[in-house]
Amino acid sequence: MILLGVVSYLTGLWFGPFLIFFPLSLLGALFIFGCILTWFEQQRRLTRKTGFILFALLVGGIGHAFWASTTQWDSNLVFEADEQPIFLEGIIVAPVRQTPDGLVLLVEATRMVKQGEEQMARGRIRLTWREPGTSTLIYGDHVAFTARIREPYGTMNPGGFNYGRYLKRQGIHAVATVQGLETIRVHGAQERTTNGFILGMVDRWRQSIHHAAVSSLTNPALGLFLGMVLGEQSYIESDIRDAFMASGTVHILSISGSHLGLLALLIFAGARWSLRQLPTCWLEQLSLRLTATRFAVLITLPAVSFYTLLAGAEMATVRSWIMIVVCCAGIWLGRERNLVTALALAALLMVLPHPEAIQDISFQLSYLSVAAIALVVQARKEKESNLSGLDAAFSPAKPTGLLGLWHKAALAWLMTLAVSLTTLPLVAHDFHQIPWLGLVANMVIVPLVGAIMIPLGLLSAMIVLVGGGETLPWSSLNQWVFDWLAQVVMMLSHVPGAAWYVASPSLSSMVVFWGILALVVAMWHRQLIRWGCGIILLAILLWWGWSPRTGWDRGTVRVTFLDVGQGDATLIELPDGQTVLIDGGPSYRRLDMGRAVIGPYLWNQGIRRLDHVVATHPQWDHVGGLPWVLDTFEVGQYWDNGISRPERFFSRLHLAVESAGLQEQTSRAGTVIVSPGPCSLTVLSPSHNQEMEKYGSGTVPSGRDLNNRSLVTRLECGTHSFLFTADAEQQSLDELLHVSNGLSARIVKVPHHGAKSSLHREWVHRLQVEAMVISVGAHNRYGHPAPEVLDAYEQRGLPIYRTDRDGAVWFIARPGSDDMTVRTAREGNLLQVQAGPRMLGEEWGNWTRIWNR
Repeated sequence: MILLGVVSYLTGLWFGPFLIFFPLSLLGALFIFGCILTWFEQQRRLTRKTGFILFALLVGGIGHAFWASTTQWDSNLVFEADEQPIFLEGIIVAPVRQTPDGLVLLVEATRMVKQGEEQMARGRIRLTWREPGTSTLIYGDHVAFTARIREPYGTMNPGGFNYGRYLKRQGIHAVATVQGLETIRVHGAQERTTNGFILGMVDRWRQSIHHAAVSSLTNPALGLFLGMVLGEQSYIESDIRDAFMASGTVHILSISGSHLGLLALLIFAGARWSLRQLPTCWLEQLSLRLTATRFAVLITLPAVSFYTLLAGAEMATVRSWIMIVVCCAGIWLGRERNLVTALALAALLMVLPHPEAIQDISFQLSYLSVAAIALVVQARKEKESNLSGLDAAFSPAKPTGLLGLWHKAALAWLMTLAVSLTTLPLVAHDFHQIPWLGLVANMVIVPLVGAIMIPLGLLSAMIVLVGGGETLPWSSLNQWVFDWLAQVVMMLSHVPGAAWYVASPSLSSMVVFWGILALVVAMWHRQLIRWGCGIILLAILLWWGWSPRTGWDRGTVRVTFLDVGQGDATLIELPDGQTVLIDGGPSYRRLDMGRAVIGPYLWNQGIRRLDHVVATHPQWDHVGGLPWVLDTFEVGQYWDNGISRPERFFSRLHLAVESAGLQEQTSRAGTVIVSPGPCSLTVLSPSHNQEMEKYGSGTVPSGRDLNNRSLVTRLECGTHSFLFTADAEQQSLDELLHVSNGLSARIVKVPHHGAKSSLHREWVHRLQVEAMVISVGAHNRYGHPAPEVLDAYEQRGLPIYRTDRDGAVWFIARPGSDDMTVRTAREGNLLQVQAGPRMLGEEWGNWTRIWNR
């Protein structure tokens, strides 16, 4: 009854946020659920009281989630279009995160001064402090700063991850950035609660360990140490993270459910084994007061709790800790058989104060991982209990020696298999990968990390806290051990087929997968059902792994302007199946648009090969994401304008081109990139490219020169044409005035993200076009698009699509027809249904948007 009640409430919490989008459908679902309960009551399988409680819990979960979704924005922080700086005061309400660039704070605003007017402030701000110097801040500090606050934002692409939406679900109302010394100061009296005092002290411990590690270790050991011991992910290099992802061991890098659960299991097993090695007479005396199992619980809980605090007690880690505490309580009370019910109660405890957590991928992965481990442990206990009930003469002897070690290894592999299969749909959906190698890699990596790396790291950290040293003890050993781990994982990631990238599975196929998996577990004793379900699961996995081409019909052309923030990336899919990528967006220290946007979009479309990649010009916001694309996808030909630069981002690009076995083909006006066929892609500008020296020598004097030498291309497909102007400025646009087809196209990308320096009024006036597209980032520091540019195009009455507002924009057409379909990512956003006679139509529109996704 308890388990059914918790499941009913959690189901209500899951569907509650959708009440404003599908009110009629949810009411219909409630009616059907009520009818099902009534039928069970008539069949005497449920009492009327139980049915009423289950129905009430489902409705209560929906109401709770609906209430939370409508009240979480209790904030008076106002976002102005001009984004003028305002003065703010607040309290740091989360452990301070340290990054290579500075500090990241979560500040609960209490007061603000705007345009000379002081008022109380409400809302949480994610504040990034760059170049803070030696300044230190901890949990509970009262701070004051002046900054431009913005609404959380992210890129918006079909099936892509929206960072702004994620921050809003975390209860963050605004984001801001400050830079330089003393831009944030500790303000007012430091009145701390008991909770604030404890977490502030832990924050100081974390910073001491962090500084000792930074002064003693270098990457990759530094990033792995900080990630596994302190839960700080920002120092882990991207290639190391990709290697862990490909090998199926990425959960090791963060203190997640599987990480904390496996660590707790190792501590528990080690403590119980150690106690059982004591002399028999000691054990007899000790057993009168404490069993070996309860002793292991007493050792495990403090160790895991300390580890959770040291890792910053972030929400995902605390969720895992709660689940472990509940499981340990069940073991202490001798209720191992009810571990699944205990986990359900733990999940309920986690989501009651934060119902939005049930939609969070970290919660889902943590809960499923620990639940899978608990199910294996419970099944093992039940098997041992059944065996212990047999007559001693028929009971098999407990395996010892090598056979016992083999049984333990088999149990560990079974846990790994359970975790991998249970979490596989979520990993495939959110990370576009089937980590099959993890079934083998985790058997090597997890024991090493649990038995060597984590104990060594925690012991070194504790010595820093006790001794107060400024360097990490045993730094050479830590460096060698963590470097060796990185080398092993890198080696595993190079196994052919290790990185098995897939499209995000549909929700329906994920539900079917979990349903059949549950059926296998429930009907394991039925061989026919077991094998039949196994074949179906294998078929689903093969379908996901195949990920065929979708959303594109042969014979059509589709041009997609991806939302990569402040940058450019355009994908062209031609009627004969060829694909062309023009530019790859920017790349930041922790955000590569190739990895975050372009890759997921290509996988979701079933594209594994790019026939042509065009780098219009060597600026980071256009080619920053291309190295990752070239390293990950098969590429036919690579085109650029022949200009070399000494910057690091260009060195990475040049190295990626060489590693892919490609030759840099220099383009100039008249170069035909795609032809013959139903479509052609031709370079229109620059017309007088001078010969550039090879990589490592010549440089370009200015950004304006680079922009004017960027490749301007034109795509023609029957009656449809597209003009891609890259970052062309006035000199390049002046050339287009005298180039055939340089003034006409159905769709034109606005030059240089709508910068004022690219406003050529004569070119705009003479342009023959049906629609414009501006590829630009929200809240960019350049002020793009400039008001003058927007005004110039609006005076022509031209429709303008902007990636900062509309998200990705794509055009679909057939070369033999004049019809063209225009879609934007924003059109896929669900709209709130208003009560009234139009409810049914509005809700049907939301279902249509879901279907189109």
